[in-house]
Amino acid sequence: MQEMDKSQPALWEELSKETMADYKIFSVARCKLKNPSNNKSGDFYIIDCNDWVQVIAETLDNQIVMVSQYRFGSGKLSLELPGGMMDRGENVIEAAQRELEEETGFCGELAKVIATLYPNPAIQTNVLNVVLIKNCTKKKDTHFDEFEDLTTSLITKQDLIKAVAIGEISHCITIAAIAKYMLL
Repeated sequence: MQEMDKSQPALWEELSKETMADYKIFSVARCKLKNPSNNKSGDFYIIDCNDWVQVIAETLDNQIVMVSQYRFGSGKLSLELPGGMMDRGENVIEAAQRELEEETGFCGELAKVIATLYPNPAIQTNVLNVVLIKNCTKKKDTHFDEFEDLTTSLITKQDLIKAVAIGEISHCITIAAIAKYMLL
């Protein structure tokens, strides 16, 4: 492996920040930032939204709980892990358990954060928390948000990998969560 340059780029200085628009689930700010390496500054647009959580829910027989739902951006059905937007200040484990229960009716134990990722650090401030919950069983009824309509399915780990490989799972956040899970 070729040795890499060990110097690091400088952290840019925030000179100002102004909220340009607020859209309930995210806001857009114009930030004036300065690069201390060359003293050049410019305006950059940053999307501020709540952190997200994705749940790897393993059943007692080692299957993974999945959901299918219509996604407004793509206009298509999407096979993905249960999850969603966290409430500001919400505990990550509690958010994962809440999302899993609301979307699938499954509950489990031994929940732990297995990854914290930046969905798009170029323009977004939030993080994606990936939580593994083991020994999941269907215990409750689903409680969808007003505009949610989901179906639940179980998939083996082998079929999960195949679903990513053939493009059946195309949600990049779900794919990143699955990758971190498979690397455990």
